[in-house]
Amino acid sequence: MYKELCWQYRNLDMLSAVKYGQKGITLAKKLGYKKGEAEICRFIGLTYRHYFLFSESLSWYFKALNLSTQINDIVGIGFCYDNLGVVRFNQKQFDDALNYFNKAKEHFEQANHQEGLSYAYNHICWVLVEKEEYTSALDYIQEALFIRRKIKASSEQISNTLGDVATVQVALKKYSAAKITINEGIQLARKLNKPIIVSVHQLTLASLYLNNNQLDQAIAIAQSSYQIAQEANNSLQRMKCARALAKIYEKQQKYDLAYPYLIEQYALKDSLFNEEINNKTANLEAKYQFDLKERQLLEFQRRQELENKRNLDRERFLSSLLIAALLFVGVLAFFIYQKRKQDKFVNEELVQKNAEISRQNQEIQEQTAQLAENNRFKDRLFSIISHDLRSPVVGLVGSLELVNEGLLSETEFRNMLPDLAHNINSIQSLLDNLLAWARTQMKGIAILPEAFHIRELLDDKTSMFKKQIEAKALNIVNHIEADLQVLADKNMIDLVARNLLSNAIKFSVQGGTITMTSSRQKGYSQICIADNGIGISADNLNRLFDAQTVSTKGTAGEMGTGLGLLLSKEFIEQNGGKIWGESVVGEGSRFCFTIPE
Repeated sequence: MYKELCWQYRNLDMLSAVKYGQKGITLAKKLGYKKGEAEICRFIGLTYRHYFLFSESLSWYFKALNLSTQINDIVGIGFCYDNLGVVRFNQKQFDDALNYFNKAKEHFEQANHQEGLSYAYNHICWVLVEKEEYTSALDYIQEALFIRRKIKASSEQISNTLGDVATVQVALKKYSAAKITINEGIQLARKLNKPIIVSVHQLTLASLYLNNNQLDQAIAIAQSSYQIAQEANNSLQRMKCARALAKIYEKQQKYDLAYPYLIEQYALKDSLFNEEINNKTANLEAKYQFDLKERQLLEFQRRQELENKRNLDRERFLSSLLIAALLFVGVLAFFIYQKRKQDKFVNEELVQKNAEISRQNQEIQEQTAQLAENNRFKDRLFSIISHDLRSPVVGLVGSLELVNEGLLSETEFRNMLPDLAHNINSIQSLLDNLLAWARTQMKGIAILPEAFHIRELLDDKTSMFKKQIEAKALNIVNHIEADLQVLADKNMIDLVARNLLSNAIKFSVQGGTITMTSSRQKGYSQICIADNGIGISADNLNRLFDAQTVSTKGTAGEMGTGLGLLLSKEFIEQNGGKIWGESVVGEGSRFCFTIPE
């Protein structure tokens, strides 16, 4: 029941689908029903893949593969490999995808499972198209279509397969056949009320028109496909549509219309395919192989222990017969004495070996913990570099390419200069925070406390943000005591003040007010920076200072990484203080920290 609920909710509510799937897993474990547990794990993976959460999808697929392997479910293993191949294909890892699809095909052939074979043939076709091996691709996809018609597969499956057949026919320049095929697929998708399938087929038809140099028809059908993908919030299909529209407009030499779609394509591509997902995939594959070998080792040890027990029982039986036959008390006493002495010696050796094994296990656990910490640091660093740093750089590179190719006039370029300068300032601020954070993670920073006036430092930071303050017409009110001195590392507090003031400016509305205040309490000074801007929700406020940082655009579209507050928390605590935030949505926020006087 829970498996069906998980599958039904996948298109409506991801969280509900996963919730019902996890309930089904709990029930399957209680019943000892591993096949059902494996199927539900795979359906949860399909749900995450449906929402393009590839890392989570891969994790659940490997769980399903592990369970199916334990019970030697050939068909289940085949579907797991096929699902893994689809994710790797979506991540553009075509060699990995082909390897998984071939494994799936072998298992389905072994079980003579026709439906599974149709999936494997269909997906192998995808990879061959990417490798431009179109003749072989057409053979595979036509075989998949033949099987699905023979087993009377669903109309949705038939429609999808027709779309793939048409794609290969277009690549082979069989335009007449392709047009007939794709129109049949579109008609089936519309009868089924499947807009995304219609969008995919329309994009194939647009490619056909483009290759025939029918550019007006190509633009019209591609725009229709793009609108459907937007309404369905399907990022992958939007990326494909944006790429197609940019290509058509470039062929028409309408570069001003092609540029926005080109930028959108790169942005969507960055969000869907990144190095962090590839690293997590390799880790999951390694974990699966490790678990498999561990099970094999445990099985061997169990058989060895059973054999040893049988041998020991046989020796004891023979000894008993000998003692009974000889009826010699002395020999019996000597045998018992020697046996106990031997057991004592063996036990002492076992104690020593167990102690050595425990010590080695402790070392392995410590090394594993250190490796996990290093991986978390690496993953976070790569994530920031590949997304928050790369996005403004991509914008800069794209703009400079337009200038270099002469597609922008001097006036247009001058109009873009403020945005380019803003991107450069964002990159500089991100790099300052990133370098400081990296030093704290690698434990390479020393605290050098000194006495200084905190008001002077905040006045200096206010001057630094003069242009941003003037751009929003903000009113800065500094009520901090002029003679207030604190004892802390000045460079660290400088970075904290810069991040808090930057956030206050970022989330202030036009013409708003930023107020800085101070107070003293039991040897500590409390500094607060408040704004009357848009405020922060309770959920985001609770997560601001966690390792899972929160990044939100400012009122003027300013970007951020969420790293500033995490770094500020570390610096304040290293200087013996505390930091916290208070906020009401629509009324503003106030961030305070304490440091010794």
